[in-house]
Amino acid sequence: MNTLLKPLKVIALNGSPNKKGNTYRCIQKMFETFKQNKVETEILQIGSKKIEGCRGCFACLKNKNFKCVIDSDCLNESIEKIRKADGLIAASPVYFAGPTGKLKCFLDRLGFVSMHNKEEHGKRMLWHKVCSGISVHARGGGTNTLSQLNYFFSINGAVVPGSIYWNFVVGQKKGDVDKDAFGMKNMEDLANEMTNLMQMVREDKMKK
Repeated sequence: MNTLLKPLKVIALNGSPNKKGNTYRCIQKMFETFKQNKVETEILQIGSKKIEGCRGCFACLKNKNFKCVIDSDCLNESIEKIRKADGLIAASPVYFAGPTGKLKCFLDRLGFVSMHNKEEHGKRMLWHKVCSGISVHARGGGTNTLSQLNYFFSINGAVVPGSIYWNFVVGQKKGDVDKDAFGMKNMEDLANEMTNLMQMVREDKMKK
């Protein structure tokens, strides 16, 4: 089946070691809106898995097979899912003003594979996918974490949407994010913006 005729799909990377914590809840809030918009969704749990860091070996540049040479974790399987998706979310709690180490390792390797492998349209793997970071913090560091995640998407040619505010939600204990009404409303609006942009990108591809 032509991928342009399939329903839109978003992949969310949960960088938290807590599978069902506040970061997960923010993802689920977005997924509720995506479901209303008839967008398919899938969570990839990253933060609790064993993820090796990038070796800087540049095998992905040499091999050009859309794979990392490290094949002992979930990255290569995840890459195939991300390639087929229209959108990608990277969500993380704040660890010392940055994303979790597991998510950072995952993105470092994903980024190298994306930059060194060209899709049929001649651009890198994440080119014109609609992507956004989300950060969850207790007191501070949310802006820095969000910036780091969105810088990753920007350098890979992704379309990074705006919303009604920066994409972070406040919460420390499990369930606290539901008390941040404005932050959760922003998750809904971000999902709507991603839907609109994914549809626009899809329609543009169909014209070519």
